[in-house]
Amino acid sequence: MTPETVESLLRARGLRVTPQRSLVFRLVRQLGAEHPSAESIHVRALRDMPSLSLRTVYTVLDELEEIGAVRSLEVGTGSKRFCVNPRRHHHLVCRRCGRISDVFVDVGPLEVPPDQRHGFLVTDHEVVFRGICAGCRS
Repeated sequence: MTPETVESLLRARGLRVTPQRSLVFRLVRQLGAEHPSAESIHVRALRDMPSLSLRTVYTVLDELEEIGAVRSLEVGTGSKRFCVNPRRHHHLVCRRCGRISDVFVDVGPLEVPPDQRHGFLVTDHEVVFRGICAGCRS
């Protein structure tokens, strides 16, 4: 998503485009391939804006998720991570270094067996592949 699109979507929700929001979005895009955590975005943001709190970073990331500019990931690395890739995809997670990579594979439709649904309707799914990355294997 372009910065202009994000600005328009924020304004449409009645939110101002503040320097904090702009900085967090710029950083999450810059660090996108790393699937950064809020903490890593915060550490990097402090270089440009020393007064920015971690709470503000989390708030901005939540706002960006609400407008579809980022997607939060819970992949078992100990902290929520953020993905900026809008295409439908899954993730590879290295068990040693925690690196997360996008992977585009068709896993087909998944359904919860009827005896395990208990009235639950599955509307979406994400697959996380775990293993050891090439860098850690070397």
